[in-house]
Amino acid sequence: MIGKKWNVFRKTTSILLLVSLPLMSSGCGNISSASGSDTSSQEAGISDSSGEPGGGKWVDSDVSGMVNPEDNIRLQDDFAAAANKDYILSASLDPAYEEASIVLDADKLVYERCMAIASDETMTDDNALKYKALVDLHSDWDERNKLGVKPLEKYIIDIQSISSISELTEYQGSLDRNPFGLGLLIPESVGAQLQFPDKSTLNLVAPSLSLGSVSSYVEYTANTLSAKERCDEVIGYFLGRLGFSEKEIDDILKGNYKVETFIARNSNMDYLSVSEMFTQAQNSREGISALQGDYPLLQILDSRGYLGCDNFYVDYTYLKSLSGIYTDKNLEDIKSFLIVHTIDSTKYLLDRESYEKMVSLYTKSAEGHEGLSDGQLGVLFRNDMKICGYLPLLDTLYLEKYFKDSEKTDQVEEFTDALIKAYSQILDEEDWMSDDTKTAAIEKLQNMALHLIKPDNVADYSSAEIKSYDEGGNLVDAAAEGMRILEAHRADISKNLNFDRFKWDIYDESKTTTEINCVYYTGENGIYIMAGYLAMCDAAYGEDATLEQFAGIVGTTIGHEITHGFDSNGTKFDLYGRQFDENITAIDWMAVEDRSKMDEKASKLAGYFSLARPIPGQQKVNGNNIKDEAIADMGGIKSVLYVARNIPDFDYDEFFRAFARQYAQQTTKENELDTIRGDVHPLPFYRINIILQQYDEFIETYDIKPGDGMYLSPENRVTVW
Repeated sequence: MIGKKWNVFRKTTSILLLVSLPLMSSGCGNISSASGSDTSSQEAGISDSSGEPGGGKWVDSDVSGMVNPEDNIRLQDDFAAAANKDYILSASLDPAYEEASIVLDADKLVYERCMAIASDETMTDDNALKYKALVDLHSDWDERNKLGVKPLEKYIIDIQSISSISELTEYQGSLDRNPFGLGLLIPESVGAQLQFPDKSTLNLVAPSLSLGSVSSYVEYTANTLSAKERCDEVIGYFLGRLGFSEKEIDDILKGNYKVETFIARNSNMDYLSVSEMFTQAQNSREGISALQGDYPLLQILDSRGYLGCDNFYVDYTYLKSLSGIYTDKNLEDIKSFLIVHTIDSTKYLLDRESYEKMVSLYTKSAEGHEGLSDGQLGVLFRNDMKICGYLPLLDTLYLEKYFKDSEKTDQVEEFTDALIKAYSQILDEEDWMSDDTKTAAIEKLQNMALHLIKPDNVADYSSAEIKSYDEGGNLVDAAAEGMRILEAHRADISKNLNFDRFKWDIYDESKTTTEINCVYYTGENGIYIMAGYLAMCDAAYGEDATLEQFAGIVGTTIGHEITHGFDSNGTKFDLYGRQFDENITAIDWMAVEDRSKMDEKASKLAGYFSLARPIPGQQKVNGNNIKDEAIADMGGIKSVLYVARNIPDFDYDEFFRAFARQYAQQTTKENELDTIRGDVHPLPFYRINIILQQYDEFIETYDIKPGDGMYLSPENRVTVW
């Protein structure tokens, strides 16, 4: 569900924060404050009398009830509503999400396939047997209910038994006692160094906070209070069921908040300068030793398997501060912090009562809905697999069953190759770019890492000991096994100084191929096209979709991700994914005058979107927030249209309808308003109508004339590429 607590992913890319780790996804960044709501129709190049996209002939067809059976909607006036009318009228909103969409349909399909793996008697290797045992533990609610919250108890008792700082150090370093990797500084991932993208680094991060953002511990707001009330309820619920008294619960919560407040007030990663990130945050083992003081970071890491790692990226000011809290005086508070975070790591792995309580507390849209909806099952299952550390195992088996010698994989590879060639032509033909900028852009394109469907390795969970309920096992202990395997892999690859951005590591859960998603990472200059995303096409048209239907959904998505390398944010990173060179000098491969021209085009696009008020009487769209995603959407369409020129008898009608179908959605007015306020993507019906009206091929296919709602004269079109 886009923009809600449980995400069923629309094609998207995550915001790049320069101060974040170097392998974060990008393309949705540079979210600016509202500017453009006063843009005049003349400034935005709109010629219709209404002063808004569509000339007043579009309805927000995303919202349930806006399209009715008796409505005679012309494709030429409102393509989104007309092309998706059949889906809109037959859609049944998932009660938990108050939404129906192709995205949810695809997620349900992937879930069904995951369940089919568990029942496939022909899959008998060790990985398959481990997965089947895990699914048995997960799905047997009778046994889970019998155990209640007891599987959590031994982990809490172990933390309570810690009697000194030295034992606390031993605990943090033990994979057996601390399988969920809890502590005051956590190894999160292995990625590329900011300064040298061919060199690796172990990224160390401060732990997540119960109240969310750091600001919640500095400035108390209504959101802070709401988060605290929820945390208090969750921790009190589990500890109460384990027999803790109200006073004991209150003491644990106070101790946790005391430690978290220290973490929040000493975490400075967001405020480090570029120079600090390159020269002090990036550090060697010797440098970490000098920074850690009395906090035994290296001892803890080495005990967890990182002895051979010599490159670390860390908030060095936070690391230096840890000596101030890591004392016997604060031992009980740190233990409270560990107890709270142990509960947080396992809260979805216990009985049905607690599971549904957590879903209702953490899923806003699930309030008032009893049980689990069909839409939730797929989302929650993959979330549970991630919590347990088994997404790499699921990915391996999913590819084995559904993509072994798959024609779809070949189709994706062939189409991506055609799109890269088409994009090279697009860049070469741009008359607003200088020759030097064109050369640099094409070089970046040709050096883009293409990760298509299948990671470059397979997961091996043969060492995981997953006991059945009859053998005394439970889901929490199985999760402990999964998390140990993930950390052992991370520790192993941290010892290799070289980083290869062309390699896709299946153990990287941030890039899981069963996700309904595709991503561009600025820090790698690489795209990831997930196997799960192909379920979008399958959900819309079945497994025998035509080439045009494939091109309309999957092809435009691949082009969308390629374009993120050339949107307002992506163009600030070079062919290696660097924003700064080895001399800490900002990299900008665009000539100054070319950058200015691109910014002008992007501003015009933002201004056009900012004229839109999809729900009468409500707020307008903030074009600056969604412009990069709109740029990527347009690049996706344009690149496929270039490819289509070389495909005999290409059916443009079928292609445009497929593009519209992937954004078919029905939701409530409240959900739509939340999307307007918080999502960096255009609303689905704008992703159809505004994007398509920019292209001659669309105008010509439907014989769209001046005065039609879908018409936009060539001089008023706002494409960037």
